Amino acid sequence: MLGITLNLPPVVEHYFAVTPLPIMLSHALLVVGWFPIFAVIIWGLTHVWVDMKEGKYQKTLKWLMLEVNVPQDAINTPKGMENFFTNLAGVKSGITWRERWLVGKVQAKFSFEIVSNGGRIQFVIRCIDKYRDLVEAAIYAQYPEAQIMEIPDYANDIPTEYPNDEFDVFGAEMILSNAQYLPIKTYEEFEHQGEKDMRFKDPLLPIIELMGKMQPGEHFWIQMLVKPPENSDWVKEGAKYLNTMMGKEEKHKPSGFEQLSEAALWLPKGVLSQLTGLGAGGAHAEAKKDDFRMFRLTPQERLQLEAVAEKISKVGWYSKIRWVYAAKKNRFRKGLLASGAKGIFGAFTHQYLNSFGIHGPSVPKDDYFWQAWSMPKKQKLIVKRFQGRKFEGGTPFILNVTELATLFHFPAADARTPVLTKLGARRAEAPDALTYAAEGEDSLPNWKQMQTDDKETEAMTALAQPPTFTLPTPTVPGFHTPPPVMPGAPVDDDDDSGAPPNLPV
Repeated sequence: MLGITLNLPPVVEHYFAVTPLPIMLSHALLVVGWFPIFAVIIWGLTHVWVDMKEGKYQKTLKWLMLEVNVPQDAINTPKGMENFFTNLAGVKSGITWRERWLVGKVQAKFSFEIVSNGGRIQFVIRCIDKYRDLVEAAIYAQYPEAQIMEIPDYANDIPTEYPNDEFDVFGAEMILSNAQYLPIKTYEEFEHQGEKDMRFKDPLLPIIELMGKMQPGEHFWIQMLVKPPENSDWVKEGAKYLNTMMGKEEKHKPSGFEQLSEAALWLPKGVLSQLTGLGAGGAHAEAKKDDFRMFRLTPQERLQLEAVAEKISKVGWYSKIRWVYAAKKNRFRKGLLASGAKGIFGAFTHQYLNSFGIHGPSVPKDDYFWQAWSMPKKQKLIVKRFQGRKFEGGTPFILNVTELATLFHFPAADARTPVLTKLGARRAEAPDALTYAAEGEDSLPNWKQMQTDDKETEAMTALAQPPTFTLPTPTVPGFHTPPPVMPGAPVDDDDDSGAPPNLPV
């Protein structure tokens, strides 16, 4: 009971007394039923407006493709890329209401791609032009010997319209199998501390080996899109999971919609409770605290607790992963890449934590006749999403910096294959005394005069040196060295005829 008394007018009291409950509900729907329909229409219009503004804003941005090469003998560890992703998190900016609704500004996004074109493997970073210096500085901070160069967008080498007479394409969008606060298998679990040489079993090696099998006319690309998350809801989800597993009391905090609904339904609920004599329910019961939950955890649950606590303690990125395989029809090997892609992403599976799965609706299949109808549309869609670096298709998820470094890092020297693009030499600065041409000139203006001066300097240096005399080696006539002679049998001088005469007695 609410503990209140409502003084209703006689007409209203008569209405509630004689009108059946289903009729009253239908009348209420006619009066307030327009509100949810109107809310849905407003929600749809706002999304259309925001998408339109974001599309215009994206067209004003200039994008760059940066290929990163690291010398073979450089120290390459995933830890360096973990620090790189942590440093890159500084691009997150606070977007104002005006920037979001009137300008269409969004958080900066990056694309980290491992590319194989005909067996030539490259590591590529796509970023906005204004963040180039930030990306290069973060790379050089971890890999001082790295070389970064701008390249054209390789994704435009394949057609976008399918079916195509020359090319065929296959690919998939990757999703997480479990909740996003559960981590995948990270590079730290690929380190074998028990071995004598402390070898690091690089998880990217299967990917590189598969990409190295690509033949001319084949293209295999893996794309990882990241951008700063708008909020820290994923951290709150992980903290809630930890509290639940440890038996801590979780108090329900009503959302804004729940508070609004409670206020709007206060009067009808009060009237119904007065007429029917039933109390108004719907309040959330408080969870009971279990002080001994921690002592009953299984080893698997303890592992999950530690892993979740570790993941939410680091910087997270809103992420999206997809891969595309395109080839000329006479070289198209769909079966090899389909099974190979499952295997390379299966290497990051943790039985009790998380793993990657394939978003089925995005995969272009033709196993059945009804799938063949939609296959060209799906092929066109996945290629356009790859070329546009879109977050669409499947459900994006949160990966922290350790997980990102596991998926994208430069392989160590002992993990490289002959097909991997290598950088055999290091860069070095030019000598300080090196003469150089002025900006805008192809060569030094007094180059010939400098050559003449150099020759005169060499001649003067030669004249200034003191003369040197060489004495001939004297020859002694008649001197002859006898050749070596092979020794003969030893001479036996032992005489056992008797004692020597001078032996004292």
